[in-house]
Amino acid sequence: MHASWKTAGAALAVCLVAGAARADDVADFYKGKTINFIVGSDPGGSFGPYAIILAEHMPKYIPESPKIIIKYTGGQSGGLQLANTIQSVMPADGLNMAMTQQTIVLNQMLQPQYAKYDARQWLWLGNMAPVRNMLSLWHTAKAQTIEQAKTTEVVIGATGPSSPTYIVPHLMNKYLGTKFKIVTGYKGAADLNLAMQRGEIEGRGASWVSVQLAMSKEIAEGKIKPIVFASITREPSAPDVPTLAEVMTDPLHKQVAEFLSAESDFGRSVFLPPGVPEARVAMMRKAFEATMKDEAFLADAKRLQLVIEPMSHQEMARITDKVLSAPKEVVELAK
Repeated sequence: MHASWKTAGAALAVCLVAGAARADDVADFYKGKTINFIVGSDPGGSFGPYAIILAEHMPKYIPESPKIIIKYTGGQSGGLQLANTIQSVMPADGLNMAMTQQTIVLNQMLQPQYAKYDARQWLWLGNMAPVRNMLSLWHTAKAQTIEQAKTTEVVIGATGPSSPTYIVPHLMNKYLGTKFKIVTGYKGAADLNLAMQRGEIEGRGASWVSVQLAMSKEIAEGKIKPIVFASITREPSAPDVPTLAEVMTDPLHKQVAEFLSAESDFGRSVFLPPGVPEARVAMMRKAFEATMKDEAFLADAKRLQLVIEPMSHQEMARITDKVLSAPKEVVELAK
């Protein structure tokens, strides 16, 4: 055998042995362990079902099949507190993964004084589905359209100023002249639904899928309807409802609306904190990708009426970089 072939063969053998050793190390690490899945919302809305089916099916693709335990931290302030914890406190050992409010990357630009994290450093596993935020009105609201809301006050419930439940109606007040009175302090989607049914508020934002899951009967009866979507594309189940960018008339305001609507691409994305060993990150990404194709996982999603439109970790990193590189003028106006 030629000397160069001998050298190449030896190098390949070393690589194969090293790869097998890394795989064994990963398997040994996860043996008998539990993975914490930290979710920046309450159990209501659509975060809960997405988290549950992922936690149920992903372990089969992780060495030694460690159990995944879900821990909810609430969605107040768009998950800022959780994001800060992920960045600086959460152990970077591969035993902690997270899913938080889809506004969290935008908030790094919009609220730098509170955002003590850098989403560029997060280790994305991928996204289960984009989630389109919206503003919807209850059937007893004094206004039922955007035009009517320009002359009539409507009480809208929200969790906090950095949440889409607040951002969408606030932006419409600022640039369209609507008169939404925004009341903050609600804990999450379930809390907002209850407040609306009780008559405390006349409308609510957040993801449309959370309304579809919790209030399908009310949607069918016309008791609640979306009037605008904060998304890049229109919602397939409500194709006649415009996007936030579409209702803006000023070109710069359209850019701001598009910037803020980029959050829909983060949907139900999952990531690891910075610093997790490379071999464990690679394994977790492979496990996430395999779960998105798992027949039992997809069957559960269908049963729960959850849309699954996976996005890769590479795509999540690309979108993150794009958002965090937005023109200063657009970001300052969005603030």
